[in-house]
Amino acid sequence: MKRTPCSPANSILESDLELAVQQETLEKLKVMETPEGFYVIAQVKWAEGKEWYLTTRRERTKPRLFKDLKRLNDHLREAYPTDSFELYRNQSVPPKAKQPKTIDVPQPKVDLPKTQARKGNV
Repeated sequence: MKRTPCSPANSILESDLELAVQQETLEKLKVMETPEGFYVIAQVKWAEGKEWYLTTRRERTKPRLFKDLKRLNDHLREAYPTDSFELYRNQSVPPKAKQPKTIDVPQPKVDLPKTQARKGNV
């Protein structure tokens, strides 16, 4: 199954996901098994059909990977108490979103006026 690249536009933080559970807007959780570990995809009611990757603040362009399914299940049960989640095996990690190219624009040189020492102020 080919996934869309993970980017800040389709990622969600844990605090936002916890808020969705509290407001009862979390529709479905999917857990994807990869050779590297497991990652979580959330679907919320207010964004029909859109899938959100669970990410961290530091790395919004790749999903948060969990190494152990039991720990992930315990974490999901504690942080996002839902009745169930779907487990998909033999998945791949979604590609990172391409970063926009930045252009270095040289800044103009500004000559600041030189300050002169006043006589008598020592």
